[in-house]
Amino acid sequence: MTRDTLLRLSAAAAILGGSLRVLDAFLDKADIHLQQLAYFGTDTMLIFGLCGVYLSRSNRLGLAGLLGFAASITGTVMVRNFGSGGYLIGASVTLVGVVLISLTMLAKAAYPRSAPILWIVSLIVGLIGLLPLGANWGLTLAGVIFGLGFVAAGIGLRTART
Repeated sequence: MTRDTLLRLSAAAAILGGSLRVLDAFLDKADIHLQQLAYFGTDTMLIFGLCGVYLSRSNRLGLAGLLGFAASITGTVMVRNFGSGGYLIGASVTLVGVVLISLTMLAKAAYPRSAPILWIVSLIVGLIGLLPLGANWGLTLAGVIFGLGFVAAGIGLRTART
């Protein structure tokens, strides 16, 4: 398989995973089996998408990018393996890792700006969502913005590839 094909598949995975992450926010929470299947598919696509985004720019992202990438993947795995109590911790680790990659991308102009900016905004909205006044909407909105960041990252990867 060529590098071009891998990047094309990774771009599609980022777009699909980001879109699923947006839809997950509105999923019927009563159907636990559908919810778990959707989360598995979403996380799988986000991981494949993030691999392409990071690996396509790894030579420019340096150690900070590598640490952010490793934290992002680790956090995503934590979300699914530490049970319901691990979601907030795993999601936080994932988001901090993605924001570290984002800051590095912006500082080194290593990627189109839209995805890193959306990921940073997602962190800010998520922190607001932890406050008592924002708890009802903040965490959901942060997840939607996070997903939109992946859609933008996939589009950026697809556009840069061509």
